[in-house]
Amino acid sequence: MSKKKVYLIPGTMCNEQLWSYIVPSLVASMGKNYEFVHVKIPKDKCFIDISKYLADLFKDERAIIIGFSLGGYIAAHFSATFPERVDKIFSIANSPCALYPLEEKQRQAIVKFVNRYGYQGMSKVRAKQLLDSENITAHQLAHFIDTMLIMDASLGESEFTSQMNFTSQRTDLFELLIETKVKSVFYYSERDLLVNAEWLNKLQSINTQCTMICTSGASHMLPFEKPEELIGHIQAWLNQA
Repeated sequence: MSKKKVYLIPGTMCNEQLWSYIVPSLVASMGKNYEFVHVKIPKDKCFIDISKYLADLFKDERAIIIGFSLGGYIAAHFSATFPERVDKIFSIANSPCALYPLEEKQRQAIVKFVNRYGYQGMSKVRAKQLLDSENITAHQLAHFIDTMLIMDASLGESEFTSQMNFTSQRTDLFELLIETKVKSVFYYSERDLLVNAEWLNKLQSINTQCTMICTSGASHMLPFEKPEELIGHIQAWLNQA
């Protein structure tokens, strides 16, 4: 019996290191039945084109997808566009709706700055904002920040410019996801400023195929800060029929 593939879609300026805290344990516990495959976000493509790219990439008749942050939005967009090609999705730290106006303006300002002065890389201040520094040790904080900066540097300016230009304009997928029959789990922190919890809860109240798992704290980088909890939820999700 061949293994089922679980496709892992990362977030903005993240590579396969994003999954380094959870994949080894998932392989150890579920590797007999599942193969975990990192998917690189294609450059210079809008969400419609990314979904078409994924439709060609996924060889399985119905894909199993885990997406983090931007990857969570991509997973939801794909499931709304090609529901017949999706078995189920697990979204981490994302609400598939439009960005908050302030975040969108900040992105526009950053792109203008990069176009004029070049990309200097993610700052430690920005990296720290994505972490729940109150609930981790100083050593963990420093290590996670270093890992984020390494991921960012490995992808570089062209990748950053591509993601800012092509993935900042996000359609609210609420109406499309109301009707979807795809089983979808949304896992997020209760105080993550980048997640619209009210939006997610409204979706769950209308579509019983959508399940919300809210964890304590303010972390956005849940694969780093809560790996054991996340692994447990993914294991339960994969074991569901």
